[in-house]
Amino acid sequence: MRSLLAQLGLIASLCLPAQLGTAQAEEPGGTKEVRYRESRAAIANPERGFYAARMSGRMNGLEGLRARGITLLLVEMDLREFKDREISPEKLAELRRAFSRARENGLKVIFRAAYGFTGRDYRADPKDLGRIQGHIKQLAAVFRADRDVLFAVQAGFLGPWGEWHGSNHGDPPSLEARRAVLFGLLEAVPSPVPVQVRRPMFIRDLFADEPDLTAEAAAKGVSLARTGWHDDALLSLPTDMGTYAQRGWDRDRELRWCDNHGRYAPFGGETVPTSARTPIEQVVRELGLLHATYLNISYHRGTLDGWRKATHLGENAFDHIERRLGYRLVADRLSYQAVAPGGTLRIELELRNVGFAAPVLPREAAFVLSRGEAQYRAVADADPRSWGPGGAIHVIGELRVPPEAPRGPWTLSLHLADPSPGLRDDGRYSIRLANEDIRFLEPSGRNILAEDVDVR
Repeated sequence: MRSLLAQLGLIASLCLPAQLGTAQAEEPGGTKEVRYRESRAAIANPERGFYAARMSGRMNGLEGLRARGITLLLVEMDLREFKDREISPEKLAELRRAFSRARENGLKVIFRAAYGFTGRDYRADPKDLGRIQGHIKQLAAVFRADRDVLFAVQAGFLGPWGEWHGSNHGDPPSLEARRAVLFGLLEAVPSPVPVQVRRPMFIRDLFADEPDLTAEAAAKGVSLARTGWHDDALLSLPTDMGTYAQRGWDRDRELRWCDNHGRYAPFGGETVPTSARTPIEQVVRELGLLHATYLNISYHRGTLDGWRKATHLGENAFDHIERRLGYRLVADRLSYQAVAPGGTLRIELELRNVGFAAPVLPREAAFVLSRGEAQYRAVADADPRSWGPGGAIHVIGELRVPPEAPRGPWTLSLHLADPSPGLRDDGRYSIRLANEDIRFLEPSGRNILAEDVDVR
């Protein structure tokens, strides 16, 4: 556990779900309690939701993505010119510019490389696995330089679109080829950024000697916990075009396995034309079992348009899915007391995650007490990656107010910041709570919980 910063001690633990409400009251002993209202609005929170796709050399039209609620960008790098040679400095500079453009626009990157992105690129990948491994090592420097805006890497490299079929190394590629790509990427991609393969069965045979993931193993950062998967034929029944193809594993068994694995490693993907035939109730159910973090906003349009025309639980189905992709944190209740200068402010906050998944990457969780230029802040010994759906999060804080603190009302906020020094103070990379009555400060990324904390 990380030691807490001076002047604030926080303890985070799970608790039973809280009751919703909107009242503010003062209890005996001077304790104030606030109950918040959940918002139904879509929120452009980082590291989750629908993504837009761009080739690394064509990074146009990024400026309007956040206004559409999009914070993820799939950057695809076409290496067809380099199947027989090293990646050129110019091509690597192109990728660095792509990362810079994503950063300028408040986006994070999902990355994929392949030796062709068309139906004519079957068996276009290098026959020499050493060439592929060399390319991965070249990309490692770019990954390290821009690790703070790198959200995930799709394994790629093998077959057209990098989807691990139709390769010179087999269909699907051999276990040797898959191991070379995955473990090469796990070494090249800075931890804890995850790498995602194309089918769940690939994870099982690549880690055949390891047991299924547990919370304890995931907390240790084992390679299996960094290995997620993506389904680019999502919800195309019955097998998602061969995605669920392991002999002896039907769809229900696959989904049960994915339900466990997806609690600790990320899932995302895109739909195809035949996905439109899947009933909307099954769509929502499976996205929940998969713990879906992201989906393609552009493909397949027919499927997405069908969701826009459908209803689920009395509301527009697309809106329902858009809100719930990844995490969605809702504050239920806050309680706090007046405090004297030099005393201890006791805080209790209850949150719920009503999304499909927990946050994927590490993230700071801090209470901030502020008034004018004065500010007291500390990072909690809590890991939001453990804040999965299905329960509530109970955060308890004890904030020691310095003796020189001015008397009067102070503002208390929750800051769920990106831990990167370059992004910590950029509100575009902080999590906004899904509440109607909690103001979010866009520049700093702080959620205002109360503005009447009395120092007296």
